[in-house]
Amino acid sequence: MTIKLLAICEPDSYKNFSEDVPSFYYHLARNKRIDFLHLPTHEIYNNLYESALVKFAKIKHEDLTYQKFKNLNAQVNSLESLQNIDLVYCRTLKPFPPNYLERLSQWEKHTHFVNLPSKKIEQIKADFLLKVARNYIPETIVTDDWQEALTFWEKHQTIVAKQVNSCRGRGVFKISYENGSFLVDNLLLGCQLFNNFGALIKYIQGTSHQPLQLTRYLSQVIQGDKRVVVVDGEIYGAYLRRSKSGYWVNNMSGDGECILTEISELEREAITKTVVHYQQRGLHTLGYDFLLDDQGSWCISEINAGNIGGFARLEQLTGKPIMKKLIDWLITFAQQCNIKFHNPKNQI
Repeated sequence: MTIKLLAICEPDSYKNFSEDVPSFYYHLARNKRIDFLHLPTHEIYNNLYESALVKFAKIKHEDLTYQKFKNLNAQVNSLESLQNIDLVYCRTLKPFPPNYLERLSQWEKHTHFVNLPSKKIEQIKADFLLKVARNYIPETIVTDDWQEALTFWEKHQTIVAKQVNSCRGRGVFKISYENGSFLVDNLLLGCQLFNNFGALIKYIQGTSHQPLQLTRYLSQVIQGDKRVVVVDGEIYGAYLRRSKSGYWVNNMSGDGECILTEISELEREAITKTVVHYQQRGLHTLGYDFLLDDQGSWCISEINAGNIGGFARLEQLTGKPIMKKLIDWLITFAQQCNIKFHNPKNQI
């Protein structure tokens, strides 16, 4: 039995074919159990969705080269009813365009999602992690009040501020104090000096004016950032990302390098206690990030839901068919969704 799977992404976002989404597309195209459709992110704004129709590019069962992947948007020339699509997997990178999740939420009455857009709206809010993982994260507050933020900074002297709706280290800022000025450091924007803390907070908020997640800075961050890939509660594996230069951000979008690593019982406990909150909301693909705290234990710094990376990296590091494992799960999940849809009394 085959399933019809619609994946959403912008191919131009990827400069390397070994990255997670291009690799995912490559493996989907080779899988004969999947009728694979591609939808560019910008196409969700097409008014056809109001009539439950979607424009897409049908991907042939063949080796999908990097050039073919990059040219997929030009192949969008077919129409399909959302009701005929078994599963939608949104792999658009954050920051999401305006109303992206809201528009996709309207599709939920027609088809099934790997991660429900309506619940993703809740999950990306700055206070969600604090609600579901308070016991497993460093001391954290969520605020848009610069005076409250200043009080938190005064307590810890160095803190990290995180924007909502960002990835690849774009929305993460370290705030410290040097030579009579506040110093703000960001992977992409570099360092900026401020004499006024209120102006500093506005700078970090940018045009969104959303509340920020403020966390105590962990001095052992240079030991690396542990990514644990979890699908529907099952741990697929873990690897450590570490900056080659000793920078405080260990993302692969910077100068990070990866090595396989183990997962302790404490980390497994943190995952078990928190993953249920995501499963209950229909959010099934998760990337847990752990940092080493000052006491030598790994604590949760972030739980990414939805389009998470790590499958391709784990496959490269282990030599095991991690992408096949994910795709097999997608097929089973889609089949289970359809059984529940046709037999509502069996829903759990």
